[in-house]
Amino acid sequence: MNAMDEGEEHEFVLVPVTGKAETYRVTDSENHYVNEYDGMTAKHMKKEGWDVIGFYNSKNQLTALMENTKNLAMHYEQVTADRWKQQIIGEYEYSDGNIHVTCGSQNITVNGRDIPYDVVSFNGRATGYVDIRDTGTELDGTWEVVPTLDGIQVYSIQTGEFFTDWERSGQEFKLVESNPNVGRFDYATKNLLNPQFFRHYKKSTLRIMRNAIMARNGYRFQSKDLQDYFGKEPWYKPAASNDDIKLSFIEQLNVELIKAEEESPDHERYINEP
Repeated sequence: MNAMDEGEEHEFVLVPVTGKAETYRVTDSENHYVNEYDGMTAKHMKKEGWDVIGFYNSKNQLTALMENTKNLAMHYEQVTADRWKQQIIGEYEYSDGNIHVTCGSQNITVNGRDIPYDVVSFNGRATGYVDIRDTGTELDGTWEVVPTLDGIQVYSIQTGEFFTDWERSGQEFKLVESNPNVGRFDYATKNLLNPQFFRHYKKSTLRIMRNAIMARNGYRFQSKDLQDYFGKEPWYKPAASNDDIKLSFIEQLNVELIKAEEESPDHERYINEP
C-alpha cells in the first residue's frame, strides 16, 4: 500500500488482523523502502469525507495519520506545503504595534502591500522555512516561521551549501495574532495534523491546542486556567452541557494525536532551533 505522510511516500505491507475489520499489522515491503511504522497497528478509517490510515503504537496511542490516496502522491510537495501553511495563515501585529501582517496562502501582506512567498520543501516535506521575494528590502530572503501560543516567531536564515548548514542569522520578529474572532489553533479543527510539527510546540502549548479543539465546540472546562484562557476569547461559546458536544471525525483524531505527543517530556521532543 502507498500512503502520504507530509509529502514523504512510504511503502509497507499491511497484514490483516484476524477478527478485526480494517485493522492491520505493519511490516516492511520487499523493496525495504521507508517504513517508520514497522510493528505498529494500522487502522483504515473512512468517515465524513476523510480516507486515512492511523498508526497506533504498543500502548494503542495514535502516533501518525496518513491520507490514503494515490492521486495526491503525484503532487505531494504542493500538498504538504498547503497543509503547512494552515498553521500560519491569519492576521498579526508586529510586537511594536506599528506593522500589520496578513499571512495568506500565496502572499504575505505587510501594511497593505502584497509580497509573494514560497514554502521551502526538502525531500517533499515542508521544512518550516519560507522564501520571500521582495528584492531590495530587508524582507527579501529565507525565513524560519515557528508557530507560537499567541502567533508566530520569524527568524532570518543564513543559508549554506547544504540544507543542514542553514542557521538563524540573528534578525527576528514576533507577530501576535490580532483577529479576535478566530481561535489561535482554529486550523486544528479543520485540517489533518502531523506530529512532525508538534516538535516546535512545548507541552504547555500542545495542551492549549488540544483544548482549543474542545473549546471551538463549546466544551465547558473544569480547570480554572483553561476557563480563564478561553473565557477571554470572543469566539468561545460554552455549551449548556458537555453531553451535547460531538467532535467531528478529524477533530477526534487530532485530539488523539496531540495527547500521544504530550506523553513525552519536552527535553526529549521540543525543538527550538532550525
